Amino acid sequence: MAYFTLTVDDRRVRRVLEKIKAGMTNRATRIVTMRVAMETLASLVGKTPKKWTGNTRKSWHVVEDGRAISVVNPNKVMWFLEVGTRGHGPVKAKMLFIPLNRKAALGGWDPSLVFGRDYVFSKYVRGIAARRIVRREIPHIRNRLQVHYRRYIQHLLANT
Repeated sequence: MAYFTLTVDDRRVRRVLEKIKAGMTNRATRIVTMRVAMETLASLVGKTPKKWTGNTRKSWHVVEDGRAISVVNPNKVMWFLEVGTRGHGPVKAKMLFIPLNRKAALGGWDPSLVFGRDYVFSKYVRGIAARRIVRREIPHIRNRLQVHYRRYIQHLLANT
């Protein structure tokens, strides 16, 4: 059996690791994460349906909360788009008022509206199919984080 001795000089590796450690400050990582959040915001806004008012699409925004950066949409319609709804009938009324255009959706019923063109009544609605916009975006967010942090570390290594 052969025995041998291996000597390694790890000073260069230590210098590179120290350079990466020095570059991974809270400020630097926040900048990279904010860039990912802004790209995610743009993607989610583009995937959110507009329909009559665009309010659900306009409700997306980035929130910085101490240590976390979140992309949120507080609009209650977004919840229904994400998880869907079951078919249902009216709770208190005899019929459901279903608006067919923006005027009826925003203003509710008034005598100037025309039945069949602006609104209809229904005993039952099928519900909304879940679009899962956010759930489908999560793998893309992870990929963006990896790409941006890899680029940042490569930038740190290029300046060693």
